Amino acid sequence: MKKIISVLTGLALVAGAAMADGITFGSWGRGLWNVAANSGDDVVTDMHQSWGGLAPRTGISVSGSTENVGFAVDMFANGANGDKYKDTEITKGITIGDNALIWVKPIEQIKIVAGKKDQNELRGDAAFGLWNWDRIGAVDKMVLEGWTFPDVFDGDGVAVIAYPVDGLTVGAGIPLSLEGTGATLENTYAHGANYAAAYAIDGVGTIKAAYMTKATAKDSDLKDKDYGVIAAAFDLTMVDGLYASVGAQIPTAHVFTSLDLKNPMNPKVTDVPTVVNAYARYSLDALAVHLAVGTKLNTFDEKKALKGDDAALDGQVGFAIGAGADYSLDNGIGFFGDVRYANGIYMANTSADKSDCLTFGLGVEKNFSNGKIGIAFEGATNGKGRYTYEDNAFAWEIPVKVEYLF
Repeated sequence: MKKIISVLTGLALVAGAAMADGITFGSWGRGLWNVAANSGDDVVTDMHQSWGGLAPRTGISVSGSTENVGFAVDMFANGANGDKYKDTEITKGITIGDNALIWVKPIEQIKIVAGKKDQNELRGDAAFGLWNWDRIGAVDKMVLEGWTFPDVFDGDGVAVIAYPVDGLTVGAGIPLSLEGTGATLENTYAHGANYAAAYAIDGVGTIKAAYMTKATAKDSDLKDKDYGVIAAAFDLTMVDGLYASVGAQIPTAHVFTSLDLKNPMNPKVTDVPTVVNAYARYSLDALAVHLAVGTKLNTFDEKKALKGDDAALDGQVGFAIGAGADYSLDNGIGFFGDVRYANGIYMANTSADKSDCLTFGLGVEKNFSNGKIGIAFEGATNGKGRYTYEDNAFAWEIPVKVEYLF
């Protein structure tokens, strides 16, 4: 027993010294217990993650920094022994998390980040409501992280970011194998790298722009096409209590990353549409309201294309809209409501019957200083829930959420 106490005391002293030297430890986790949900003719129960993976997510994050050098590493444990799931690609138990990186500032105005990166420096998010619960139906298709501006510096490789004057950010995200596999300079810088700039206007908002290079794809005639995606956004912050952002991602050509309509039973069509999204949040005392609008322009309709209508491969419009509200009480109890709708083109690139989806949810949470527990009801039309539904039946579930933050 004395040995155990000595070891724990030593670890505490080391941890204290580490904290003093700029090393910090943190941990975040979440799990959803579906108390009851419909699936076919049955009512089922299970545990999973907001994004569908193994639950609960628990993890440890360690980071350290001085004026010129820093690092960050995450370790995730996703609800099970990794050996049991070693052949799966979704989640694997204990594994490296979002970050395993080193950054260095050779001079004050330049930062070089190397490794596995999820830093979200310019990303424009719109996460609210059901995004923090079970992401079913229209919520799953409305990817609210990077909603108005993408992760331009993230991914495996190196990011070089410069801050030449106050408010101005310019940089490049350079994709690299972390296993020593070589790639040509052309494929790296002309078919994979992202280049971005942003300028924050004091008291007004932030202007963002990027050019994302892409791998060669096919046009509708199955010919190779080089293209990129232009991204632009503006975040408005000048009004007290209001945050508003609008952004667009515009490909320089309408291309298909897969195009095979020869097999009507298993067609493979994936394109790169023009995306225009907007998000607004207004907070007043205990109340916060949210509005998100998304569009996919110049996309395709698989139903019409399978019938031989070549015109259906472009010019189609998908749209989605979501609105939500949060209300907090003084005793740590908070309520939320969320409703969203997406048409069939937005949900699944088809105008087929029952391809659209209305999704809604409402619930209550009890918040603590380092976590929360809550219960909600969620529903999605046309079988767009978590499980199997006969004849595209209405999907419903009652999730209980447990979450912590240290």
